[in-house]
Amino acid sequence: MEDLQLLERMRADWNQRAGEDANYYVAFGRRQQQEEEFYDTAADVVRDLEHDLKRFRGREAALEIGCGPGRLMRPLSRHFAEIHGVDVSDEMIRLARERLRDIPKAFVYHGSGADLG
Repeated sequence: MEDLQLLERMRADWNQRAGEDANYYVAFGRRQQQEEEFYDTAADVVRDLEHDLKRFRGREAALEIGCGPGRLMRPLSRHFAEIHGVDVSDEMIRLARERLRDIPKAFVYHGSGADLG
């Protein structure tokens, strides 16, 4: 019961943050970032991941846990046949679906925050 209450508080907290200013709470650049600025905050992370991806073959699918509004999924989608993201926040999932709607191989799912079930 206590775990369920914790998960519900976590979901409510992230839904509140996403509704207030999702870009800020994901990237901590500054408040009210424009979308291009928000995606630019992922540049270093994406560059490092792309470097590491060179070692792997058969990159059919990827999963981002805690995908938020899709900041990393968008640029990394070009490296995979499919890219999946999971997040505890209903609002983050809504934003990710909206922002990734032009990438047909991107899929986002609502998760419990406790497992990948």
